[in-house]
Amino acid sequence: MSNIRSKLLSSIAASAMALAASSATADNVLRLGQTSSLPNLNPYVLAPAYEPMVNNLYDTLTRYDANMAPEARLAESWTFSEDGLSLTIKLRQGVTFHSGKPFTSADVKASMDFVLNPDNGALISGFAKRVTQLETPDEHTVVMSFEAPFPGVFDLFELFFIVDIETSSDFSKDANGTGPFKLASHEPGTLTRLDRNASYWNGASSLEAVEIITSPNQQAALLALKSGELDLVTELGWIDVLPFSRDEDFTTGSAPSGVAHDLSLNLKVPVLQNPKVREAIDLGLDRERIARLFFGPEGTTWCLPYNPNSIAYFEEYDNCEFNLDKAKAALESSGETLPIELKILTSTELRTEYTTVAEILQADLGEIGINLTIENLDTAGYRAAYAKNRTYEMASHAFGRAGKDPSALLETTVVFRPNDNVTGYENPAYVEAVKAGGSTPVLEERRAAYKEVARIFREDRFILPIIPRIRLFVSQNELSNIGWSADGFAVFEKVEIVE
Repeated sequence: MSNIRSKLLSSIAASAMALAASSATADNVLRLGQTSSLPNLNPYVLAPAYEPMVNNLYDTLTRYDANMAPEARLAESWTFSEDGLSLTIKLRQGVTFHSGKPFTSADVKASMDFVLNPDNGALISGFAKRVTQLETPDEHTVVMSFEAPFPGVFDLFELFFIVDIETSSDFSKDANGTGPFKLASHEPGTLTRLDRNASYWNGASSLEAVEIITSPNQQAALLALKSGELDLVTELGWIDVLPFSRDEDFTTGSAPSGVAHDLSLNLKVPVLQNPKVREAIDLGLDRERIARLFFGPEGTTWCLPYNPNSIAYFEEYDNCEFNLDKAKAALESSGETLPIELKILTSTELRTEYTTVAEILQADLGEIGINLTIENLDTAGYRAAYAKNRTYEMASHAFGRAGKDPSALLETTVVFRPNDNVTGYENPAYVEAVKAGGSTPVLEERRAAYKEVARIFREDRFILPIIPRIRLFVSQNELSNIGWSADGFAVFEKVEIVE
């Protein structure tokens, strides 16, 4: 990092901490520190920096409870048609946006239109396309139609944040939702302040405000937490949490997370089109070491992109192993000229763990005949190379939506979607299996389809899942009732600060 950039980040951090410290004496202000900069207030970006913001500025139609059952939010009730091809939703009445404008069915339609507009880049757009028609017979009724039964529709709703498009057309400075907090100020890269929404339909929060503060690095955030300038830091590793777990002034814990690390392979790179090369990389991926390093005794490994409780999980395909001898043998049988030179994309700025994975893989693959060059880009450069331009060769990456219905993961993420995924992978059998799994309400038929998906994953190895993320956090003891969505996004609606 250049001295100029280092000084700039220090200056930003100092400004943010000064702003935090000025509010530290104010009652009931929750101050959260994170290393990712929040560039705008668009709830459909779904990058790590946005996670503390989305469920607090905005509302969804439904939200999963602790048992993964949908609970009413802006949707008060819902009924599927007998054939499963339509869903009638009765909306909650008396809800207003932060601007004072009444919430109606027109806002649900406008939000869906925004999501489906490809110019807006909403990450849930692929999933939302399952809604073939959205009608609004009156101000408090919405009827959604589907081409085929849509058992994963509540996964869509979990991330379908309702916005007032009229006043939130420019998310760089505006955010008009119906959530428990409303936008007070937004300074990208420094501080975003959300004030209590006194007119919230579910009762006003006891918090006066929430401040999302950007720290230059994790250690700076933890020092600010230790000194009392921050109340909460999330997205921590085991080594970060351990000292706080022995300190009675702090609470440590873990929350659900729908995020998992993966290694993405760009199949447009000629050498990566060779299945033996991909097999060698898979065998050279030390998942156990990575799990222990990141999350200590709580760490687990994944060969498939979902946990053992998923309807798409099959133990027989949870069969990856770390074996450098087998990896070398697979590589030597590939027919490729050795050593193979490849680049691996990472971004310490986006997630420090990305680079740790890259460094571990670089060392291990170097022993079998694959020389990795690490390309460490800033957040914008990483996203452009990975998702927009797809100029990467291999990428240390993390995907979301891993803890819910498999249709959400497989149909919506740029990593796994059957068409136009970031790896360039194309397979008609994969397309058909994903479609079948997400288009029937019959469990046995879904399981059969997802078993085929699991087989394809392990045979073709275009994406290599590594470990699920555990959302470890540390908070001041005075903080209680932090909520978490099924994706592990913070919910501050019921938080209390008790001195």
